[in-house]
Amino acid sequence: MQTRIVQMGAAIAALLLALMVARTEAFAASDYESCSTTSTNVNLTNPDGTAVICEAAIGPPNRATAHASDQGVAGSGTADGSKAKSSASGVGAEATADAQNGGNATATALGEDAEAATLAASGAAKATAKGADSEADASIDLTDGGKAIATAADGAEATALIPSGGGGNAVATAKDAAEADSLVAGGGGKATSVSSGDGSSAVADAVDGGVAKATASDGAEAGAGAGATTPVRRLARDSTAAKCKATATGSGTGGDAEAYCENTASVVTAVATKGSIAIGSDTALPTCTPMNGGIARVKSPMGNCD
Repeated sequence: MQTRIVQMGAAIAALLLALMVARTEAFAASDYESCSTTSTNVNLTNPDGTAVICEAAIGPPNRATAHASDQGVAGSGTADGSKAKSSASGVGAEATADAQNGGNATATALGEDAEAATLAASGAAKATAKGADSEADASIDLTDGGKAIATAADGAEATALIPSGGGGNAVATAKDAAEADSLVAGGGGKATSVSSGDGSSAVADAVDGGVAKATASDGAEAGAGAGATTPVRRLARDSTAAKCKATATGSGTGGDAEAYCENTASVVTAVATKGSIAIGSDTALPTCTPMNGGIARVKSPMGNCD
């Protein structure tokens, strides 16, 4: 089943690439294309390069819809009672939505060279990219369900992934050339990352029911791992840690806030402002390094500092 959805997504991507490459610079005024199907495959291309692809022939009834305008390209693929909706607008904008096993996938790309991609092997995946060069990717790879939401704006990148079993919620939001990544790596849980400002990066990893939240702004980094092996930026897949909660909030250029937990019912928080450094976990002593008159604060089972 998973092989089929991957193959379908690859086919749509290949068609989209061919359409993009085939464009010339001698465009007429941009136009609009749209397709909707429940049991067939549809491929429509406008002379200016605007194009849509809808695939719903496998295991109907399905619902695949795609809308494109202003030289954008949108593709939706469905199988086995699923829904997929894609929308792209702007030169070089590309949106792909792929769903299977009753899954629901939505992808929206608005702006020049904006890219949005979703894969829902089950559950619901939604990716939204607004503004030039924004990128959003939301994916649920297995049939255990879950929710993955990625939202990127104004040149930012956002990724929300559930690559393993157990479902869960992965939410990533980034704006203003920042980066946000959220991962639920098995056994469920909730991972939330929020990042804003050029150079900012927020990463949240959760496993086995853990709750991780990372927030970064103004050029800082923030990492939260609930049940994830450290460092948090190494995406965890094999940890057997129990439920816990980790929250990291960082702001200011050079700032770094990191919070990790592995033990049942542990709660770890780290806050760093104005470029300060705060690192805490439930397995090691905390580190607090205030900078530029800012705050560095950690609360954890291994001790507090500020």
